[in-house]
Amino acid sequence: MKHEKEEKKHEEKPEAAQKEKHHNKEDAHKKDGGKEKAAAGGIKEKDEKIKELNDKYLRALAELENFRKRVSKDKEDFVKYTRGDTARLMIPVLDNLDRAVHATKITDNIESLRHGVELVIKQFEDVLKELGVREVEASGIFDPDKHQVVFKEHRDGAADGEIIEVYQKGYMCEDRVIRPAMVKVSVAEEKKEEAGAEAEEGAEAGNNAENGKSEEKNDE
Repeated sequence: MKHEKEEKKHEEKPEAAQKEKHHNKEDAHKKDGGKEKAAAGGIKEKDEKIKELNDKYLRALAELENFRKRVSKDKEDFVKYTRGDTARLMIPVLDNLDRAVHATKITDNIESLRHGVELVIKQFEDVLKELGVREVEASGIFDPDKHQVVFKEHRDGAADGEIIEVYQKGYMCEDRVIRPAMVKVSVAEEKKEEAGAEAEEGAEAGNNAENGKSEEKNDE
């Protein structure tokens, strides 16, 4: 009887070990399955995040492109309508110039015509002021940022570099020079010969330019 019990115990041990082993495999399989599900869930979450960020990026690019187009159109409209506003200010001046030309056909009163033209010039100057354009001050010592020297000569009583004559007015728009004033300046006594040489060079260059133009016309 005792021997039978021992044999039964020996038979139960392999069976219990097999069951335990089977349970361990099931547990390991469940754990692996849980890990796979967790990994799959993490990948899916990352994919969704990447998709969300990509959508935001594409929307940002589209908004940036639309912004650039709006800025470009606004700039074009600004230039276009600014020209129109400028022309609107100029048209009355043109009207008065037409009237001045017409007046020359019906009157010989030169003084009256001169006065009329002076009024038109004043009107045009007012328009320029309204546009932020003003005349460059052309007195005192020469300023290379605002004046262009076209002639130099010594003049008693004038300082070296002092403007003594204006050949053409200069103009500024706000704080920017849009055309420098063309001037003659005085030079010191010791620079008289140098100034004379520069004047001769300038005259020669001017003559050459005129001769070149004449030759071109003759060739035509």
